[in-house]
Amino acid sequence: MTTALGTSTITLALVAGYAGSGKSEAGKLLAAATGWAMLDKDTISRPMTERLLLALGGDPDDRHSPAYLEHARPLEYECLMKAVWENLECGTSVVAVAPFLAESADAQWTSRVTRRCRRTGARFETLWVDSDLESMRDRLISRNASRDTWKLTHWPTYTNGLDLGLRPVTSHHVIDNRIGASRPLAEQVESVAQRLLGDS
Repeated sequence: MTTALGTSTITLALVAGYAGSGKSEAGKLLAAATGWAMLDKDTISRPMTERLLLALGGDPDDRHSPAYLEHARPLEYECLMKAVWENLECGTSVVAVAPFLAESADAQWTSRVTRRCRRTGARFETLWVDSDLESMRDRLISRNASRDTWKLTHWPTYTNGLDLGLRPVTSHHVIDNRIGASRPLAEQVESVAQRLLGDS
């Protein structure tokens, strides 16, 4: 299978990290640099999530209650991964953007994804978009999304639950997206993209 850029290896590239780390921007940059499909969990599933939470009698912008975590979140990832597998089975490489916090830190989940990629003839890559609390808070304020209201209103409570040392259990590429990072985001993503294309 050959893409527009001439690479012959089908790839699943997960772009993971905390809210406000800059995952979506990094994912778009990677997709633009490689020509691969871009699948963002929020884009795919947000309307479904909002309607489901309303149907459950909750807040459509909730991303923290048991209702969201038990009922909506699993469906979001199911929708995203089904779209991922469909693209890979058609020979299309995918950049999949979502927090993947529990997933990328779960050795069993990672192993299942790796095995399925092998069956599909695809390689599995992970990019972890790293940031700090100040940078993430600034981005959440700037994007002004209603789903971030709880996080910003309860910032100390929210951040107490974050493990900034969290990393995927599999080998991965780290993108430093702190506001004071030594290299611009676009330059870092371009370096990863060229490495991935060069390995194809």
